[in-house]
Amino acid sequence: MTVSARFWAPLALATLALATPALAKDVPADAGKALWCASAFTIVEPQARAQGQVSAADNFLKYAKALNTASHDSLVKAGFTEDEIKAEGPTYTDKVTKELTGGGTAEFSVVECTQLVDPSAAALIQATGPNGKGMTEAPAAGAAAPTTPAPATPATPSK
Repeated sequence: MTVSARFWAPLALATLALATPALAKDVPADAGKALWCASAFTIVEPQARAQGQVSAADNFLKYAKALNTASHDSLVKAGFTEDEIKAEGPTYTDKVTKELTGGGTAEFSVVECTQLVDPSAAALIQATGPNGKGMTEAPAAGAAAPTTPAPATPATPSK
């Protein structure tokens, strides 16, 4: 190796290292689920509101805000910067939009997402479903907001 090669090889490697972007960080599973569900609730909230389902729309909005906060906290704990956190939002919005509009299978069900923020409502949805039928699967591709809003809290049992 000549003197010239000994000088340029390390310099070239150093330059390459500076020019190569850092590898993307893996989103922790809990943050990923919260981001996915927050995106889903954000997408269906205006649909529910447009159908006159104000209670359901209000719940979807409340759930999305709580899940966005939870995902933010998890990402901060995992070492993400604010800019990296902001970049994740559109990624999940695109992914969820494709899954819910027929471009794939929904990663999580309504029950799984609701369970993260309102376990009582999730149990009621699972038992009765948004249309009075049991719900244990993710909504069908292209499904809109439920036609009957899910209550925020379970009904008081009759005596």
